[in-house]
Amino acid sequence: MILASVVLVITKNPKLISQVKEQVHETNIKLQPYLYSLQASVDRKLSGKTKTTDNKQVGKTTTPIESPLKNVTTSDTYYFHFKKNVPQSVRDVFTTAVNTYNDTGIVRLIPGSAETNKNSITFFIYHKKIENIASNTVELGNGGPSALVINHYAINSGQAGLNLDYPNLSVKESVALHELGHALGLAHSSDTNSIMYPIDQGVTTLSKGDIEGLENIYNQ
Repeated sequence: MILASVVLVITKNPKLISQVKEQVHETNIKLQPYLYSLQASVDRKLSGKTKTTDNKQVGKTTTPIESPLKNVTTSDTYYFHFKKNVPQSVRDVFTTAVNTYNDTGIVRLIPGSAETNKNSITFFIYHKKIENIASNTVELGNGGPSALVINHYAINSGQAGLNLDYPNLSVKESVALHELGHALGLAHSSDTNSIMYPIDQGVTTLSKGDIEGLENIYNQ
């Protein structure tokens, strides 16, 4: 069983928190932060500009794959459901994210419960406040793939959730797309136009690199 989890956080400084990897028996747990820069937000309000990737870089950065879905084959069909306590506002942003991924034609996300040998995604909510008042980060989301690999074939039980202690920041289409991307196997990208860029840019359209990343996972 291979597990991966991803958190979305907000920070006062535009910096990346290093990845944390822990190997326990056959379980690989990987924590990847997704950051929102308050300073960058202020700069955008003052200048009307946001950081973008140089035109020479566009299309040259394929979004990487999360380790649980690397070097394996898996079905492009997923069955998804919401935990019973998920409010309508969260259901709406995740449903929009599902439609965006379905529009690519690369994956099929279908509402309903999956059989044990089928890929699935569970959408959830949770509450987590800052424990250290001196901390400059807030966790907004959590999710990722959890793959059972048999003879190089992966059965993925992905999850994607939002932290409702900060709903004004977490219940956003860009956040839902990012977390669902992790559940489907996409890792962080260095392209600011990617939905998988680790600092929230408010992106709601999959980049060419995101599309290529999905194709590398599902079009084998």
